[in-house]
Amino acid sequence: MRLPRPALNAVLFSLITLNPVLPSIADPGDLVINFEYDAANSFNQGVAAVIKVEKGRPMSGLINRQGEMLYGPEPNTEIHDFHDGLAPMLKDIRWGFINTEGEIAIDPQFAKVLHFYDGLAAAMNDGQWGYISHNGNWQLQPRFSQANRFNEGLASVNKDGLWGFINKQGSWIIEPQYQDALMFSEGMAAVKTDNGWGYINKDNDVVIEARFERALDFNNGLAIVNQAEDWWVIKADGSDLSNKRYDKLLPFREGLAVVVKNGRYGYINTEGEEIIAPSLDNAWSFNEGMGRIEMDARVGYINTEGRMVIPPQFKWGHSFTEGLAAVTVDYWKYGYINKDGVMIIEAQFDDAQPFHDGMARVQSQGRWGYISRD
Repeated sequence: MRLPRPALNAVLFSLITLNPVLPSIADPGDLVINFEYDAANSFNQGVAAVIKVEKGRPMSGLINRQGEMLYGPEPNTEIHDFHDGLAPMLKDIRWGFINTEGEIAIDPQFAKVLHFYDGLAAAMNDGQWGYISHNGNWQLQPRFSQANRFNEGLASVNKDGLWGFINKQGSWIIEPQYQDALMFSEGMAAVKTDNGWGYINKDNDVVIEARFERALDFNNGLAIVNQAEDWWVIKADGSDLSNKRYDKLLPFREGLAVVVKNGRYGYINTEGEEIIAPSLDNAWSFNEGMGRIEMDARVGYINTEGRMVIPPQFKWGHSFTEGLAAVTVDYWKYGYINKDGVMIIEAQFDDAQPFHDGMARVQSQGRWGYISRD
């Protein structure tokens, strides 16, 4: 028997409603996890934290790519982003860690925690910081007033008001002597003395004298520094990348950095050349070879050569991830364009966020779900 179209549509609607988890084989833009969450995070390492409000009470849970609830939903719970397979989780007033299977890997027992890096995570109890391993045991007992994550085998920590560096065995590689300190990157760390910020190596030799008001980590041989109102870039030998000075500088991404001068935005390359002189209303860091820019209250996109490849035409738009960018023409409906500016996923959502792990969170009538990239 062939159902009339209204009856057929009713049956299909019932099937979708009764089965919020749709087939995993989907076309781009297909709804694969139904609109049933009051808040939702992006997928990360195959899972996503979501929130349902029940009787006015937020309930947090963790779902997989099939929409199956791996953990929760539970009240008085926060689940943060995953790193090294574990995510910090706040339960009531204590922090622990959850894994991507939805299992409590480390029972909530700490006052504060940081993410895992290099196999260790900083954790605090009784006002002191130490470091735990993946099994939750103390690798380094709490004895520091402040602690940063490990990088290149060392971590900057504060003891009795001064900063130094320890290794994973807890031995002092550089004794506490600095007013502040960042992590080691490319063999150097920014440290603060009475004269300002400078850079040291792992032997505690001064490689760039302290003369800056602010100094950021080195990345690909370059670091951003500040003095008074000026921001600029230096090389690993301490020399200036160029004689240009800016009001603001963002870290380099894909070989380009956003610069701001007199309220106008532009881009420089790793040679210090202005690919686009500060002339834009706004600009974001590059992602996947595309830079999101704003001109005359419209969003467009440029390539790494500074050429406009998608002219400003959108009321709002996100950066490109996994080859697509969420955009809206009218603030009312969001869809996704490709790098040619073609609307690949029809504008149909009340809100839409970037793709991660092949999934993007989208909103309809106040509820969040997920669509497929492929």
